[in-house]
Amino acid sequence: MDKDERKMAAKIGDTVRAHRKRHGWSQALLAEHISTSVEYVSFLERGERLPSVATLIRLSASLRVPIGELFADQATTRDERDPAVALVRAVPEAARPVVMGMLRGVVAMYRRKKRTR
Repeated sequence: MDKDERKMAAKIGDTVRAHRKRHGWSQALLAEHISTSVEYVSFLERGERLPSVATLIRLSASLRVPIGELFADQATTRDERDPAVALVRAVPEAARPVVMGMLRGVVAMYRRKKRTR
């Protein structure tokens, strides 16, 4: 890899690691989700490999982030800009439907109050 490719690989690796950890996943679980080896995930996260387009698509789908976000600096990912998204992502996967239902209820209540003013 040339200098620019190494820089991009490091950026992707940092972002993949951050999103994997937000899901509470091990490298092995991410590897399973994207149909690759744990070693390859480790190489990606350390910036030692540039993922193929197919791997980027699988990462994006598995981590539930837009592909472009995988290229973003870790500090500027959507989670860092939007604390609500970060809070929802911190909720365990099994509890998210309950939390989302509660949020929908709060939004609906707010909208009703706003219409009656």
